[in-house]
Amino acid sequence: MLRSLAHVIIIWNRPYPDIVAATDGRRIWIDPTLTTNERRCFLAHEAIHIQHGHDGCQAPAIERQVCLEVARFLVNFENLRAVAGWSRCPIEMAEELGVTEQVLLDRLATLDGDQIQTLWPPSDHIA
Repeated sequence: MLRSLAHVIIIWNRPYPDIVAATDGRRIWIDPTLTTNERRCFLAHEAIHIQHGHDGCQAPAIERQVCLEVARFLVNFENLRAVAGWSRCPIEMAEELGVTEQVLLDRLATLDGDQIQTLWPPSDHIA
């Protein structure tokens, strides 16, 4: 995704004390101390803002839409289904998928009922 934004400069410097990544539409600032998975997620988040023409702080509703778009972009359903077949732990699942726990939770929030049942079918046994 970033390759398609060749005009964007990445600055490896935390933008604000309480914010780890930000963009002005031409530059992305990112905290260099983030983990690889965190970098991947935050860079994707800022790149999607740029693709939508955002150039600064956005309303909470826009931020939520971007978060859900990032989650769908970084976690495809087939990979999620494969991991859900052997793990129910969000931390473990996120690590395996190469995303943050929040991005995993956002991806789960995008699923419909049929997809959720595909991941975790109801038990045939009633306790």
